[in-house]
Amino acid sequence: MNQPPSQNRRIIERRKHPRLFTPLGALFSFTRLISPARFEEYTEGEGTLIDLSLGGCRLLSDIPLEISERYHLILQFSKLSRPLIVEEAIVRWTQENTYGLTFSSMQSIDESHLRELILDIRRPAS
Repeated sequence: MNQPPSQNRRIIERRKHPRLFTPLGALFSFTRLISPARFEEYTEGEGTLIDLSLGGCRLLSDIPLEISERYHLILQFSKLSRPLIVEEAIVRWTQENTYGLTFSSMQSIDESHLRELILDIRRPAS
């Protein structure tokens, strides 16, 4: 017996890096990298970090972000850890107030910090 076409489809994962859900309370702030800024545009904001990978993240914010625009991000995972600085991230997709960004520029110390954070998130809580 044949299955309906919707059940035969396979999802092809195109992500380079697996995404991990971030701990509750992970926040971010952003500054839009534009010049010159127009008066009516949002150039700064904040929101909640939903998930994270070595190559990018998914964010939730009431401030609209534009596809292809570049932002400077500060990601905060807890009050006890130091923030992660992303020099430049590019918005790749939007869906209502959820945004997918790729990291395009980070300092090497922040890349190392990102790798450590991902290892910590992957470790089961004891």
